[in-house]
Amino acid sequence: MDFQDKRARTLSTDSTSTVSYVSLCLAGIPGKYSGGINESGRPHGSGSFVRDEGGMRYVGSWKDGERFGSGEYYDGNGRFLGNVVWD
Repeated sequence: MDFQDKRARTLSTDSTSTVSYVSLCLAGIPGKYSGGINESGRPHGSGSFVRDEGGMRYVGSWKDGERFGSGEYYDGNGRFLGNVVWD
């Protein structure tokens, strides 16, 4: 995962903080992540990733910067596309 912009507002200061958003590339796809982050600044806990192009959105669990556990996908119009489970 490539973090392009580490400037994000921290909303809490415990070991798993929350950011309003951070720009990143996920599997080569640019977008914005909002949700929990770990001490290294990587997505961790509950969060969402919205692609810059087309607005497709993933909402679900993250672990150390990777999608992990269960999540849901939505298209750019907010229509539910399906559930996914990551190992």
